[in-house]
Amino acid sequence: MSQVYIIDNLISKRHINNLYKGLINTSNWNISRFSIEQDKGTFPGLDIFSDNKSHNSFWHGYFISLYEKLNEKFYEQNKFYLPPVIKRIALGAKNNNSFTDFHIDEHNQSNGWTIVGFLTPEWEKDWGGALQIEDKTIDFVPGRFVIFKVNTIHNGFGPQKNVPYWRISINYNITD
Repeated sequence: MSQVYIIDNLISKRHINNLYKGLINTSNWNISRFSIEQDKGTFPGLDIFSDNKSHNSFWHGYFISLYEKLNEKFYEQNKFYLPPVIKRIALGAKNNNSFTDFHIDEHNQSNGWTIVGFLTPEWEKDWGGALQIEDKTIDFVPGRFVIFKVNTIHNGFGPQKNVPYWRISINYNITD
């Protein structure tokens, strides 16, 4: 089992509520995103930064700043910093009809990390939406950030039933 780190309460409830509203009102969501080719596009996604290109300058700046805040809190808890280079920032939104399969973010990268942050303001445990990392299940908790090695198999599940929110998460891929 790979080491999994959890950072809770990085952003306040009021802040996450405003963030969620801003994100769902952002244009350019791709409604056929997938984690691996076999998924056939089962959830909306919003690319913020990839291939050294910003796809949305406002959200790119926001999520760079949030990453710096997260890295400081990570250092306080673990006494080492995460790598400085962000390779990708992407958002995914899932509902009870979304399906993804287990996958690895980067097969050939052993020194990188994946960060998944939960950006939905309200969530009940019985709604599902957990993140499975190998044999470890991490509950979807608003404002929670989960950090693990980029070559670790994982899957973020959508809600198990119809709920009043999209299950929005952010995915960072970082390296040295």
